Parts: sequence; structure tokens; C-alpha cells
Amino acid sequence: MSPTLAIQELAIAIAAPDSNPILLTPTFLKGSGIVPQDWELARQPRLTPQMAQVAFTNGINLIAQAGTMTFLESLSGNTDPLQPKIPDLAQKYINALPQLDYRAAAINPRSFLTFPDGGDDAARNYINALFAPAPWQSAGSEPLKANLNFTYTLDGRKFNLTISEVKLQRDEEAPQMAVLFSGNFPNPLEGDSSTSLGVPEKLEQLQQAIAQWQLNWESYRHLLGQFLGE
Repeated sequence: MSPTLAIQELAIAIAAPDSNPILLTPTFLKGSGIVPQDWELARQPRLTPQMAQVAFTNGINLIAQAGTMTFLESLSGNTDPLQPKIPDLAQKYINALPQLDYRAAAINPRSFLTFPDGGDDAARNYINALFAPAPWQSAGSEPLKANLNFTYTLDGRKFNLTISEVKLQRDEEAPQMAVLFSGNFPNPLEGDSSTSLGVPEKLEQLQQAIAQWQLNWESYRHLLGQFLGE
């Protein structure tokens, strides 16, 4: 039962309590130079006072909610990304809105494993196989469902990893069960937000956190490889 690395995603989330979802429009994104003029929308943007989502045909999604801005990019399944676009987009976003009270940033990689030849229970069996066999695994009248949460310290950086069984829906394909490896590298920001003395401390920390995306991705990929026996 060999899993297939079906989908990989990279997300950059930025927290700022005073950010407003209504700003996230194609006009603002292109007019401020955050996204190129020739990018095409994948569908009509979703724009409400509580949430805004703008998706492009190149697999990039921008999602704004009260206090949070997320940049999400779909990557190829079996290879590491060489040139993801969202780190540059995130840097342009904070350059366009330097006055926001930024509080934190997070680099969030995700991978979906599928089991083409394993049947509907393959994802659940994969997670259960991470445990040493024990009687508690067969307790109850239904098969055990488990979500695993790990917290690591990787080269001085905190990393949270969740492993869970999910139902994956891709385009027109039938839904299939999958295992989701969802990572989180949190970066709380400290210091002054004032722009009166040049670049604020928090803004500089935010830029550095985004610039470290590749280091975080490589750490995540190395750990994922250990779970996959690579």
C-alpha cells in the first residue's frame, strides 16, 4: 500500500487585527502592483465584509478574513517547488500596506497522500499503522479514526504538524480518502509598529519570516520524507 504524493500546497498567513477584507479586490491587487496585470481570474471573486477570496488560473488563491491575510499556492505533487510566487506576493502586500499593525506570520505547508490501490480504508489504515499494535486500536463498534498532532523544535524554530484523514475532491474526479500532512511554522512579531523612525521592527521581522519560507519548506519536506520512509 504505497501512498502517492498527490497535492502539495504552500500558504503564508499574515495576522493584522486592523486589516479589512473589503480591500482584497482584483482592482486593488493589480493597481498596487501586488499581482501582475495579465493574471487571469479562475472564477468570480468572493467579496463580503467578513471574507474576500480571489483565485487565479495559475493556482494562487488570496483569502482575507477579519485580521488575517492568507496567500495560498498549489504546487506540483512529486517535486519540491523551485519558484513559488506567493513569497513575493506577500512581500508586495506588506509593502503596499506598511501601516497595518502586523502581529504574526506563519508558513504553512500541506501535502495530501492518496492510495490508488488501497481502497476506501487505506488512508485510515495508514494513520493507524503509525501506532504500535495495541488493544485500544480495536475498541468500539466502528474503526478507529485518529488525528495526530505533533510539536517539534527544528533548528530553534517551532513547528506544528497535524496528520489527519480527509476526503479529497479534485476538479471533476470522484472524492477519495486521503491523508493530510498539515504543517505550521508560527512567527509571532515583537517590537514597535511605528513608522516614524524608519522601517518598524515588526515589519522587518515580518519580511524576514516570509524570506525564510524555503528553509521552513525544506525542514517540512525532510520530516515528511521520514514519515514516508524516503
